[in-house]
Amino acid sequence: MAVKINIESLGCRLNQSEIQSVITVLKNRGHVITQREDADIFIVNSCKVTLHSERKTRKLIYRAERASKKNARIIVTGCCADKPERQGNILFIPNDYKHLIPDIIDEIIDVTDLIKFPPSRFSLPAPTAGTTTRINLKIQDGCDNFCSYCIIPFTRGSAQSKAMDVVLNEFNDLLDAGYREIVLTGVMIGNYRHENADLADLVSSLLEIPGEFRLHLASISPAYVTERLIDVLDHDRMVRHLNLSLQSGSDKILERMNRGYTSSDYYRLVDKIKKKDRDFNLTTDVIVGFPGEGDDDFAETMSLIRHAAFSHIHTFRFSPRPGTAAFESDDNVSEETKKERSIKVIELYLKQKENYYMKFDGRESILLSERSYNSRTRGFNEYYVPVEMDRALDRNKFIRIKTHAEPGASRLRGSPL
Repeated sequence: MAVKINIESLGCRLNQSEIQSVITVLKNRGHVITQREDADIFIVNSCKVTLHSERKTRKLIYRAERASKKNARIIVTGCCADKPERQGNILFIPNDYKHLIPDIIDEIIDVTDLIKFPPSRFSLPAPTAGTTTRINLKIQDGCDNFCSYCIIPFTRGSAQSKAMDVVLNEFNDLLDAGYREIVLTGVMIGNYRHENADLADLVSSLLEIPGEFRLHLASISPAYVTERLIDVLDHDRMVRHLNLSLQSGSDKILERMNRGYTSSDYYRLVDKIKKKDRDFNLTTDVIVGFPGEGDDDFAETMSLIRHAAFSHIHTFRFSPRPGTAAFESDDNVSEETKKERSIKVIELYLKQKENYYMKFDGRESILLSERSYNSRTRGFNEYYVPVEMDRALDRNKFIRIKTHAEPGASRLRGSPL
């Protein structure tokens, strides 16, 4: 019997990819995905990467409890679901059993029986019935790096990669389903390994597939960006964007974080990428106020930010996570200083974003139309820069346009050629 299912999802692209695959299975079985609060089942796809994300997860669970019918079921999955269990009308289903959610909803199996099934990271199908235009394809899971601040190796487990032939087949499935921009995602996609193939090999093979599409890489650690991968990024089917995770520009702090690279490594990598394409769009992640971060360390981070000219920075104030090495640190930075440094990072990257967007003033670009409303169309160009046009165009189409930039604007303006 078909049921109405309300799904709220938090966290990374990997988490989003997995829940879109779950949605695909549920839709194929005739169930209805809804945003209404009269749903029969509520699914919270949780995130645990920060204390803030855990609080958001709890709020979503509370909201589902308040909104749900008397007999409605609530399923919590994602990284906050540590083990399969039932607490009242709430079912907790860990990531490695996420593929069994449709069977639990259809009452084929019970949550208490999950331990009878082997955990699996790659049993979900490609998200061919997902709800977005740009779709995330999972190619990898887990991490063995154990950065001193990070809880993910404990929630996602050791690194594993999806078989290359499976990735190729799923990529084709997504193209057949009409997707035009496919984002490769995982916890550490740079660590992709299958037999003798690495990420550059996988990307090269995907680019040989016929069809009209763009290929986009998700966030990647600089420790895994090879010369071959930089060469592949120059392909005309690649989105000219990387979220090249930085965290800090101080060698002292990078070592404390156990990041596996130095600031000099990062400078060299930025220069190599920009040498191929001086307008290549780099974004990044920065943690401010890590234990032991002094004024000089923060100044080194700001210098690297200026050199790389990031167009966007995901800025996080350090928050200690129980179970991580950094949790025991006693040379903590005050919350006031964290706030001040966070503001400085944001102010700097907003200026850099404006400067970067101005590079596209009067230039031709290729827009992928993603959303049309009120006689307007929004999408992104090949550099992953947002564009808006003052006319309604068909969704999910590549359109050659001319872009215009206005100082302080959050997106480019576009007109078709």
